[in-house]
Amino acid sequence: MSVIIGLMFGPVSDRLEKFGAPAWLSSLAVVFCFFFIIIAILSAIVIPLSGWVAKLPLLWSRLQQLFADWEGILSALEGIRERIDGVVQNDADVVVQVDEGSAITNVFTIAPVVLAQLLMFLASLFFFVATRKQIKDSVVRNLIVLNAGYRGARIFKDVEHNVSRYLLSITLINICVALVVATALWLIGIPGALMWGILAGLLNYITYVGPALMLAAMVGVGLLTFDTGNAALLPAITYLTINFVESQFITPMLIGRAMTLNPFLVFLSITFWIWAWGPLGGLVAVPSLIIGRCIFCNLHQSHQKLQ
Repeated sequence: MSVIIGLMFGPVSDRLEKFGAPAWLSSLAVVFCFFFIIIAILSAIVIPLSGWVAKLPLLWSRLQQLFADWEGILSALEGIRERIDGVVQNDADVVVQVDEGSAITNVFTIAPVVLAQLLMFLASLFFFVATRKQIKDSVVRNLIVLNAGYRGARIFKDVEHNVSRYLLSITLINICVALVVATALWLIGIPGALMWGILAGLLNYITYVGPALMLAAMVGVGLLTFDTGNAALLPAITYLTINFVESQFITPMLIGRAMTLNPFLVFLSITFWIWAWGPLGGLVAVPSLIIGRCIFCNLHQSHQKLQ
């Protein structure tokens, strides 16, 4: 993740160095910038989202009422119903039970691990951005001995250019998606529209999987916000329309055909990285595929020249 983000912010560090800033200072500026981005996103999402999580028993109650006549679905969900039987009573009255001691214990257990991983990521990001030129020069010098110096320099240049271009373009698109989704949900009366907009922009980094998760969340939000079945689908339809326009028209137009990847390979990459690394794996799946493509294309071109 540090390498991927470092490639994205590499041009920013280069621009600061052109103004006379030393490498360590420009790298530190990039790290602080990304750290404050993380804090801002967490502040905008975690607290509002916790309020929606508390409504999950109510969502289950609405689903019970909605699918009351679907005996097959109810029997398939029998196991889930038994688990939350203490939360949702038979008369559909919602009783939220919170074990404060357990919740506090979980927070204090998980927090040090998350903090340690965050610090490890930020430290790795700093050292990669600060030393990426030395890494490049060292690899190229060693490849010169193998008569492959030009090829190595070309691969480094293409990787940094393509990954940075892709991530910056996707980031710009996802910011626009977040703003449009937030505005659209606010117009139709969804509480916490800004939080859902930010979440839509973040999930949009995870190709295929992220939009599917956001669509499912919008179905739940609709059931919790509106009383009628048709109105409950309005948030999902709104998000689906925005996502369709973005994925089918805006993203191909801004990124271009040169950056278009095979959908099957993208799906395989996302599947592998999510299996290996969980949700964060979805963020590095496409950039890692771009890196592999740059290496393969350069080696293929060199092989053709030799022939």
